[in-house]
Amino acid sequence: MVDVDLNLMKTFVLLYETRSATRTAEALFITQPSVSHALRRLRRQFNDELFARSPDGLAPTEIAERMYPRLQQALEVIEETVSGAGRFDPATSQRTFRICATDLGEISLLPAILARLEREAPNCAVEVLPLDMAAVPRHLRQGRADAVICTPRIDAPDLQRDALFQERYFGLRARAHPRIGDRPTLAEYLGERHIVVDPAAGHVDADMELTRLGYRREVAARVPHFTTLPELLARTHYLSAVPSGVAGLFTRSSEVATFRLPFEIPTVEVSLYTYRRALPAPGTDWLRELIRNTLRREPEPST
Repeated sequence: MVDVDLNLMKTFVLLYETRSATRTAEALFITQPSVSHALRRLRRQFNDELFARSPDGLAPTEIAERMYPRLQQALEVIEETVSGAGRFDPATSQRTFRICATDLGEISLLPAILARLEREAPNCAVEVLPLDMAAVPRHLRQGRADAVICTPRIDAPDLQRDALFQERYFGLRARAHPRIGDRPTLAEYLGERHIVVDPAAGHVDADMELTRLGYRREVAARVPHFTTLPELLARTHYLSAVPSGVAGLFTRSSEVATFRLPFEIPTVEVSLYTYRRALPAPGTDWLRELIRNTLRREPEPST
């Protein structure tokens, strides 16, 4: 059996996460020279540089990138087992779960998740992290997120995907828009200016379909979040497109109305992603089941 120094492994994990010997030393309550000494031992043990200096701090090597997820998970399981938390007890746990979601997820999905969490795990907490599709796989692998809820499909063998439900897109306009009614033509639609949401949120289906058809919207404004759309549209004559899951919320809260888009957008599937761990993760598995049971529903009927 290989002789493993757990303190060295903790140092490696913190160096990877903080990208700083100083912050690692602070987290471990040791001196910076002690961290430097530990890093030299790690380099000898793994026969690799592991970290190199860069403008953004310590940059991990390819080998360090591969090592981190497994070591981080292994330490997590060891700490849970030693502390008597090898199994997850929702009734007594005080764990904070980290979920990546868009602002749409926060207003349309999080209330149901929190309500169930309050009933079944009254001492647990949730931290919602902004969804950045480019960073999703990395955040799951590194343990920075326990779960991700999004519409773009992520095909990665080490990520568990659970389909939750399907939804369609509707156009959104001011209720008193002078030109756009319930069923505008494509020419009428393209003749207006539009507000679009940052692609990092994962909702790019309308523009993808228009591009495929050889058209493009004239953009009046780009915003980072969907939740600003209702008031922006209510005060202007601009248009936008939103998923059906929040369309009703928006029309009830602001002077906006939905309309049928004059082109077909394929139905999108909202999915839950978690990391396929090499070692058991009772808490994450419990959260996955809670979200699945709370949000999974039958597909919407087509119209």
